[in-house]
Parts: sequence; C-alpha cells; structure tokens
Amino acid sequence: MLSEDEIQKLATLARLEIDPSFKPVVTSHVNSIIGYVARLNEVDTSGVEALSHVQGATNVLREDIVQPVGSPPDALPLGESAVAPQGMLAGEALLENVPDHSGRFIRVPIIVE
Repeated sequence: MLSEDEIQKLATLARLEIDPSFKPVVTSHVNSIIGYVARLNEVDTSGVEALSHVQGATNVLREDIVQPVGSPPDALPLGESAVAPQGMLAGEALLENVPDHSGRFIRVPIIVE
C-alpha cells in the first residue's frame, strides 16, 4: 500500500496539486484501487482465451473500384437530393482543374499555426 508521501510524489510527477487536508482521502482511494487490482490478479485466467473485442464484431470493408465516368453508384442515396448526380471525373481531367500538381498528386500549401 502507498503512504501519503508516496501519493504526494505521484501527484508531483503528474503535476497535480492535492490539498493537504484531502491527502488521507486520496491515499485511501488509491490504496483501494490497488487492492482491487491485486484481487483481479489472483483470478485464474489460464483457460480463458484473449479477446480483441467482446462483441466479436468485424469491420465490413469493400474493395475500392474506380468506375468509368457516368456509371451509376452501387447504392441508392438516403434521401432526395437537390443536386443531380454526376459521374466521376477522370484523374487527368481533375488534375487539369487544380492550380498545382506533381504527377498524380495535388499539391496544397503548407499551413502551420
């Protein structure tokens, strides 16, 4: 278990200021947490498989496919759109409309704040 002096050292390292009258309460709470973790370490978990996620859910990904200009998308829009759908712009046509590019990459100005 940790003493009040050790709690003060931890608070100093964490750049926290603890009111001296509150140190016994903080010490008690921290020691309670450490005791709980010690109890958890006593549990036999030798037969338990490690989990990456409790739900077992996986992310559904699809392959990115470049479609020719004017081809319809696979999914329908969620609602009515005021803008008429347009086909994809070819890479070369896109690069003709940007102020600066290098190969197939668009150059943008550096912004540092």
